[in-house]
Amino acid sequence: MAKRLRFEELFGTGFRWPHDGDDPFDLPDEDQQQVAVAADDFSRFFLMRDGYRKSADALVQQAIEDFREADYLVFPIVFLYRHALELNLKYIINHYGHHVGVDPIWNTHEFERLWPKFLEVLDGFGTQDPDQANRIVGGIIAEFGNLDPRSFSFRYPRDNQGNPVPLAKDRLDLIRLKDVMDGVFGYFSGADGYLSDLVNA
Repeated sequence: MAKRLRFEELFGTGFRWPHDGDDPFDLPDEDQQQVAVAADDFSRFFLMRDGYRKSADALVQQAIEDFREADYLVFPIVFLYRHALELNLKYIINHYGHHVGVDPIWNTHEFERLWPKFLEVLDGFGTQDPDQANRIVGGIIAEFGNLDPRSFSFRYPRDNQGNPVPLAKDRLDLIRLKDVMDGVFGYFSGADGYLSDLVNA
């Protein structure tokens, strides 16, 4: 108890210390504090796909409002955007691919494998690309692949062999990053809507 009091005195009265009965997944009586966790995999796919992107956007906004936080937040921001990209690609491939003979792919985080599969789906539906959006988005995804090839670089400082993970960039513009990602996710939203219309026609 004395140790606990010393910590609380050091950090202030708002300092939280673990105590008996703590359960992070306990449900309070007030329903408004509870969030539903989707049970079916399709709903989870949709919610995860958009949720990681929304989380990254929120962290960018937090970093803009208090730039002292940016050095901490840049790592989850890049990871969350990267994972949202991966989920968008896998969503299109696995939700629409079977209509045009493209096999599902779940066993990779590598964009150099996912992007060609995504393009196969678009080609299978005979989609056109008059504004070269495929080329532009493909280039952006390749940049993410170079920055974080296996969705590891912004989660851990060392690899599973204990070696330091090198980073391809030492500075990022979070405002520009979010702006570019807005365009990329707009592209995926458009692709999803277009393919859905074709499937349901």
